[in-house]
Amino acid sequence: MFILNQSSYPTHAFPPRIQRAAEELAKNVQVTDIIAGTSCLTALSIALSPLVDWRHPLSGQIRPCVLYQAIAAISGDRKSSAEAELCAPLYAHDIEVIEQEDDHEDAYKKAYARWAALHKRVLGQYAKLVEAGEVAEAEARLSAIEAQEPARNRAHRFIYTDVNKRSIFEALDGNGKAMALLTDEGQTLLSSTVMRHYGFLNSAWDGKKLLSLDRAEHKHLVARDSRLTISFMIQPDVLAEFFAKRGKIVQSSGFCARFLFSRSPSIQGRREPKLNQPLEHLLPFHARFRELLLAYKEMLQSGRVSRDVLEFDEQAKVLWLQIAGNVEASFQPGQFLHDISDFGNKYMDIVGRIACLLHYFELDTSRLPADPEARARAIGSISRDTLSRAETIAGWHMNEYKQLFSPPLQRAPEEMDADSVYAYLYRTFYLRGVGEVPKNHVRQYCGVRNSSRLHSALQILAGRKAVWVRPVVYGDSKKPKDSIALNMQYFNSCPIC
Repeated sequence: MFILNQSSYPTHAFPPRIQRAAEELAKNVQVTDIIAGTSCLTALSIALSPLVDWRHPLSGQIRPCVLYQAIAAISGDRKSSAEAELCAPLYAHDIEVIEQEDDHEDAYKKAYARWAALHKRVLGQYAKLVEAGEVAEAEARLSAIEAQEPARNRAHRFIYTDVNKRSIFEALDGNGKAMALLTDEGQTLLSSTVMRHYGFLNSAWDGKKLLSLDRAEHKHLVARDSRLTISFMIQPDVLAEFFAKRGKIVQSSGFCARFLFSRSPSIQGRREPKLNQPLEHLLPFHARFRELLLAYKEMLQSGRVSRDVLEFDEQAKVLWLQIAGNVEASFQPGQFLHDISDFGNKYMDIVGRIACLLHYFELDTSRLPADPEARARAIGSISRDTLSRAETIAGWHMNEYKQLFSPPLQRAPEEMDADSVYAYLYRTFYLRGVGEVPKNHVRQYCGVRNSSRLHSALQILAGRKAVWVRPVVYGDSKKPKDSIALNMQYFNSCPIC
């Protein structure tokens, strides 16, 4: 896949610890800087979003820091390998959980069988007590046994590759749960039922306090303060086909605008086989992940969701206003965001999310005090430098969104007329070595007979320095007539078929 109009991924904008990990990942796994950089963002979203939010400097709203990502790349470009390397502690946790699931299920079945026997006996006693007029005693005994019904201990894991809406709710059911949907089979994901629930996925990205799934017999799955990260890789032609069929519906729902899109050119055929190299910078990255994982487990065990909330310092707020002002001005006709206003409307939110992730990852959260005020002081505020780094990363993805979703440029009629006149001059006169021709002759035979249209076309060609129009006296005529002079050097450098 050859990609135009793309700069290198701004891994330099990451703080040093993340930058070094991304560069080592690209070198060891042999992936592009784009896959390495976006994998870092995915890892940060998974590990940090359950623990921290940020306050919008203008609205004051508490916002989540989850990210959705979509990477267009051909199969075999090792996105899954990169994410597996970065998220190794999370994968290790999930493997342990899966291995324990059978033991948990056996324990639940035995406990439920014992409870069911007791419940049956209490129900038998219930009718006798009611008949004897001891209604209060009957209700008390029934309530007591029903309160003892054992709950299935659903082992919580982070990473999923193939889900539907119900399985997402089962994973997030409860308070403060987090999960990630990661896959390099984007075609399967886009064709799955979960990707048709744009409203639900939008709400999950927005960090809605309460998400519910109603089931039969008045049963519900309720996700409170949940966090969902999505990252998938898809082949470019499959992505193009998907948006050709359903693009308008998907984009109008605001679903696309919540994603960080990127196009990763293939480096297959240029990867040098290497033996395993010692990990110098990924190990500290993993150590930080284990700290975050432990903090998340402790939060779930406490039964109380208490996330740190980051704010911006005064200098960062000044920069925020500048960036937001530039974004707003870019919505005007002819400006950069005019034809991708859906992404523009989410842009500052995305910048804030990335800034939150960069700041919090660099902290030593294992030593934060318990007192809220002292904890807030130790955490500190997001700085102007961090916000600038986040804007650099988000700006790169904004350019990618522009390349993928900006409507094709519609050429003006005058431009097409200019091309027609140029083609006629090239084939009829330049190839014969003729450098000048009467304007009336061109108007009669070039296909653009309308005088005003020809005038506009010649102005465009004159602006390109291809021709110039000048008055010339022909033969015995005393009145000069317009003549078109060809810039032979320009025609020589701009051939046509």
